[in-house]
Parts: sequence; structure tokens; C-alpha cells
Amino acid sequence: MKTLTRRSFVKGTLVCGATAAFAAPGNEPHAVFPVEARARIAVATYPFRAMIAAPGNKDRDPAKPGMDLGSFARFIRTKYDVHGIEPLSTHFSSIEPLEIRKLRAAFDAAGVYVVNIPVDDRVALCSEDAEKRDAGNARYRRWIDIAVTLGSPSIRVWIPKCSDTSDLPKAVRALKPTVDYAATRNIVVNLENDDPVTASAERTLAAIQLANSPYLRALPDFGNGLADGDERVNAQRVRNMFAHAWNISHVKDAETFDGQRRTASLPELFGIAKASGYRGYYSMESDSEVDPVIDTKHLVEQSLQLI
Repeated sequence: MKTLTRRSFVKGTLVCGATAAFAAPGNEPHAVFPVEARARIAVATYPFRAMIAAPGNKDRDPAKPGMDLGSFARFIRTKYDVHGIEPLSTHFSSIEPLEIRKLRAAFDAAGVYVVNIPVDDRVALCSEDAEKRDAGNARYRRWIDIAVTLGSPSIRVWIPKCSDTSDLPKAVRALKPTVDYAATRNIVVNLENDDPVTASAERTLAAIQLANSPYLRALPDFGNGLADGDERVNAQRVRNMFAHAWNISHVKDAETFDGQRRTASLPELFGIAKASGYRGYYSMESDSEVDPVIDTKHLVEQSLQLI
């Protein structure tokens, strides 16, 4: 998924100094993930952003048919026979507790479950203003609570943006209150390699290693490493990310950067995931200027053969 600037059927049951661990050793997140291939597949709302009707969705195209998250859940269930959904934060019509409970009921009625919530809220965790820092962590706590209500094992956030981007320990410390709270609720916080500068695979993994917490994990994306690398470089980045992944990865076999379409090998990337021992979900995230309805069908069919 692009950043704000650039971009199963059996349901999984959810029952700092720079080097200081966020959580005590042995305190691991727990969930029961499905093993059947189709049950491990999800569809992200991001590729369908032009069709998602929500107040915070600036990518909505009124010329295209619209649907809210409940309708989208029914759509993927009917169109792809897929039961996992990955709803982007800006695609929620409301985050009020009552509305989130209604959304959970709509997902349950559709036979769909949430595998991860990518959170694109603008927060200032590195601010010198304590009130702004507190507000940012409070916002993330709200999404962690939403994840609990919706049965999602995780949320995805960004590495905090500090004025001195070289001070990664400061960014990691800024995220600590969010990760600590997530641990109390058995929710994992994922970081994605989504920007070749601020959220490269290398920087993302360095942040995870600094935090040294089982509740801060990697979200490997099959194509994001193509932004500034070829297929070989991308594959190595995916391999490195899977070493720290837990429950979610993004599947695509192409990405478009500056009008140029770059491809990746799904067989190779699924092979990397298997070799790592990964047991989580695969979320289809078409992102190559191809009709997402058609491309998602292609990705689902290929994934079923390769998982």
C-alpha cells in the first residue's frame, strides 16, 4: 500500500532506551490461524479505494459504483469466495464504538473476518509538544480497541516521523506507548516496508530489532521493494521481512512507479514465505494500474495454487 504521500472460512480465533525490550521475554501474541489455503486469503480495500464510500476517503471516484465496508465484505465473499478482509482506516464510515459493533455484525453476517487494519491516521508521536504525542498515541489506542472489537489480530502503522530521520531510536521510543498498549490487548502492531526512504525494508527491520518486542512485527509486501530495486533486490527484502512477520503480508505481482510497471515472481515470493515458516494471512493488494476487480481475481487464483 502507498503511504499518505506516495502512495477460514475458518476464522482465526483471538483468544525504552533504544535497546530496551517493550515486552517481557516469552510474552508472545497468540492467535489461531487457519491452515486451509482459501481461509488464509484476504482482500484489501485499498485497491478498491475509488469505490469505497467513506467520509475520510479522498480517493473516492463518484463516477464509479460506491459501497461501504459492509457492502465490500459481501462483494468479496460473492465475487472471490474469500473470507478475509483488510479494511483501511480511511475507509471506515465511523469509528464510534456503536458503529464499529454494527460493522462487526455486518462482517459476521457476510461470513467475513478482519485480518489486519492499516492505519493511516496523521499523528505526531515525535513532537516536542507532549499534548500532540499523547493525542497521537490515544488515536492509535482507539484503533487497537477497534481491532479487538472487529476480531483483527493486528493494526499497521508507520514508523514515527521525527525531524531528524537519522535518529531511529527516538522514533522507536515514540512508538513504545502504542506497542505497550497493544500488548495488553493481544494486538500486534505491524510496520510495512512502504517507502524507499522513511520506511524501507532495512529501516523497518532496524526499528523492529531496536524495539525487541514480539508485539512489533513486519508486514512483508510482495512488491514494495521494487520501488528502488529489481526483482532480486525485492525478493531479498521480502525474505528479510518474513523473518520478522507474524500474521499479515501483501500479495501482488506488479507495482507501478512513476508510470513504469515492474513485476515480481509470485512462485518465488510464496516460496520465501513458506521457507520462513510463515503461518499468517495473505492479503491481495493489487497496485499496478490494472482494474483491481480483474487483478484481484488473478491474484486470488494464483495464491490458491501457491500457498
